[in-house]
Amino acid sequence: MDLLAKPDETILEHTENTLKVFKSIKQAYPNIPELCGVDGFWEHLFYSLFLHDFGKGAIGFQEMLERGSQNAPWKYRHEILSAGFISALSYDKIYQDAIGLAIITHHKDITKLRERYNTFSSLNGKKLYQKKLSELEPNFDEISSYFDKIPEWSKEYLGYEVTNFNKLSSPDDLEDVYKNDVYPYFQRWEDEEYTDLHGKYGIFLKGFVNACDHLASGSSYEILNGIPDMRSIYNFPELRKVQEEASNVKGSAFLISPTGSGKTEASLLWSDNNQSPNKSKRVFYMLPYTASINAMYKRLRKDFGNENLVGLMHGKSSYFLYKELSNDITDYNILKNSIRNIKGLTKKIYRPYKVLTPFQILKAFFGSKGFEMQLSEMTNGLFILDEIHAYDAHTTSLILEILKILKNNYNANIFVMSATLPSFIKTLFKENLDISTEIKMGKEELKKFTRHEVSVVPEDIIDNLDLIMEDLENDKRVLIVCNTVLRAQEVFEELSDEVENSALLHSRFMLRDREKIEKSLDNLDLLVGTQAIEVSLDIDYDVLYSEPAPIDALIQRFGRVNRRRRKKLAPVNVFSEGSESDKYIYPPEIVEKTVKSLENVGILDEDLIQNLVDDVYGVGYTGKDKEEFETVQNHFESFNKQIVPFINDRNSEMDFYSLFKSYEVVPIKYKLDYLKALEEKKYFEAMSYILSISINQFKKLENEDNVEFDNETYFVNMVYDEKLGLRLDLEESSFG
Repeated sequence: MDLLAKPDETILEHTENTLKVFKSIKQAYPNIPELCGVDGFWEHLFYSLFLHDFGKGAIGFQEMLERGSQNAPWKYRHEILSAGFISALSYDKIYQDAIGLAIITHHKDITKLRERYNTFSSLNGKKLYQKKLSELEPNFDEISSYFDKIPEWSKEYLGYEVTNFNKLSSPDDLEDVYKNDVYPYFQRWEDEEYTDLHGKYGIFLKGFVNACDHLASGSSYEILNGIPDMRSIYNFPELRKVQEEASNVKGSAFLISPTGSGKTEASLLWSDNNQSPNKSKRVFYMLPYTASINAMYKRLRKDFGNENLVGLMHGKSSYFLYKELSNDITDYNILKNSIRNIKGLTKKIYRPYKVLTPFQILKAFFGSKGFEMQLSEMTNGLFILDEIHAYDAHTTSLILEILKILKNNYNANIFVMSATLPSFIKTLFKENLDISTEIKMGKEELKKFTRHEVSVVPEDIIDNLDLIMEDLENDKRVLIVCNTVLRAQEVFEELSDEVENSALLHSRFMLRDREKIEKSLDNLDLLVGTQAIEVSLDIDYDVLYSEPAPIDALIQRFGRVNRRRRKKLAPVNVFSEGSESDKYIYPPEIVEKTVKSLENVGILDEDLIQNLVDDVYGVGYTGKDKEEFETVQNHFESFNKQIVPFINDRNSEMDFYSLFKSYEVVPIKYKLDYLKALEEKKYFEAMSYILSISINQFKKLENEDNVEFDNETYFVNMVYDEKLGLRLDLEESSFG
């Protein structure tokens, strides 16, 4: 009889499908045995996959597949029985243990197994295990016959024939892997007595078992390789000097180059030159903000002409995909499944390019579920960091620590690029990551990128609205950048009545409104925004008015004006004063030094910028920033040692989520719409009503009784407007 792994697939069919994925992963990651120090790694992975579903031969499991889990629930884990088949293998104990652990944890980690399925020292657990083990008896001969496939399949997928196994005669021959391997492994972890299995060897084994199993289950039988020749994509008549240099660099590098100078293309040409011969290395393109990530995702898919090659990863990616696909797919269930499939393949080792936030990379270093697969995928990876200046000291330090691990332990290469980067940050990265190559424009070429004339305007933005109106009346396209949402809302309210083709962009819009605004950014007469518009958005305005901010942030804001150099010089105006709340956003002493440094600049020569940045920042982080940076530096290594394969440590995972200093909320006026969407299982529609506020803002609203909790969701009793966003200064109830 054909034993089933799934209702429509036999155990043998599914096993062979996982081995097809295995073959493509083996070709993509040839240096894994060397990196983990285990010569027989691929053989161990082959056996882990070959045996991983044998426990499904239990009669109760087969009955559940035939009659459905509602009618015939099995209430056990097939992988506990599957792991026992390692008794058939002839290996040293550590390798046998490794294969057993990879199999027994391929669905549930050790913490979950200990909670519900331990066979030691629980008497009831042992009895249940024996009972389920006996269910293999009627089909044992059939399962044993599968071993006949090993010589043929090992030759086909592993590349050579293996014979180091013996057939088993009954379920009594099967090893209790929980008792013999899981329990001792967990004890050693608790006692901090780590073995090779607690390191890269275990990470790769677990990570690649999961990747092969998940991809085969989703009917994807090989992983995709990258673009064969990136120069054919960016086929310019002539490359810029920085692009040419980047395309010839081997190993990690820095690129400092003005906004609009082709850094994205330079980074991708660098990735091409650092690829493996079969273009199998994964490329991770990191950006700080979701708006710029979404824009880069769309751009790369268009450039590459193949939507399967590029993945999108950030906290709100489901909603972005929903809006992208909903024009073509009207059936909600089909749409939901499409998004699940797209995201599923992006999470796995499938797509060669991923556009994401650093937090998606950081997650793997906090032991969250699936981190072994993430780390396995990142091995040999090519990491492009765009606009590294945009992160606070704590996040910068975390990024630096994980990049050190990726470069030193996982053979990664790193390309850091920015239009502005304080020299002290550059030095930190160069020294910690051993980067010696720096690509930058020569003085003559830099001069061609001079495109701004700076004025420091006395007083604050509210005192100068007439000045802004004058430019708008003269048909200039105006960009205004404020430091806080409240000030941006205030300015927009004052000006938008006079300017019909205008928009406001900040972090306190519901997803559905933010998405609409982002689509209109480059065709407006007036755009008022916050820091969300600083980085990597391809917008081009005629004139800028900005509240005072640190020099590197201002340079980014300037980069959104005269970006395509349609005129020789464009005015960028910085107000000498900000609002009272700015001190919570930026260090006042840095802002003060910035304004002073710009007072007599006039025409901002591009080759002057680095000196300005370094004069403002001096030798490095100070005060609270310095403290936060050093705290991460001093403690991250010992924290990361506790993250081991096969165990998802809940405490470490909570540490990761505490990095997101915000709460997701829904404005009270949309409560009924939100709950109705949930009730109708229209989860993406429900998601469209969500926005984020900071912990401090949330606590303040809570203290003022302006927060309701219902159906696992926080609703805030504040005014919301689709053009202005959430008004934290106005309670909903104050309006009749």
